[in-house]
Amino acid sequence: MKFSLIALLLTGLMAATLGHTAQVYKWVDENGQTQFSQFPPSEKGKTEKIKVNSTHSASTSQSAEKLNNMRQKLLENSVNRNAAKEKSKEDVAEQERKAKNCELAKQQLRDLEANGRVYKTLENGEREWYDVEGRAKLINKAKKEISTHCSK
Repeated sequence: MKFSLIALLLTGLMAATLGHTAQVYKWVDENGQTQFSQFPPSEKGKTEKIKVNSTHSASTSQSAEKLNNMRQKLLENSVNRNAAKEKSKEDVAEQERKAKNCELAKQQLRDLEANGRVYKTLENGEREWYDVEGRAKLINKAKKEISTHCSK
């Protein structure tokens, strides 16, 4: 039984690879085994002709078009993956920049709050000291920078 099933499968496979209608012969041999072949048996006996219809393969132009479409999709997917990687790198760089700016703003606020007197250096090298109101404005500016650059 297994042999006849394998023979049937092989015959069907051969017929499918030929790409056209094939003739298959079926008969029972002297041992009682069912046989399949594309050639009729040499011994005369009860033989049955089986018509096997195989599917037609796609035309060359259809296959080429399908292949080109698949290649185009692969190319588009590759470009999309590369764009996503670049976007991811840009996002990481932006997060690092924001973290650095956040830390600088926090450090500036700590310095302003820790020091009683704050100054800025002028172009000629002289120092200009901030009064209490000017220092308060700098502290508020530093707090705004923190809220801008630091995620909650």
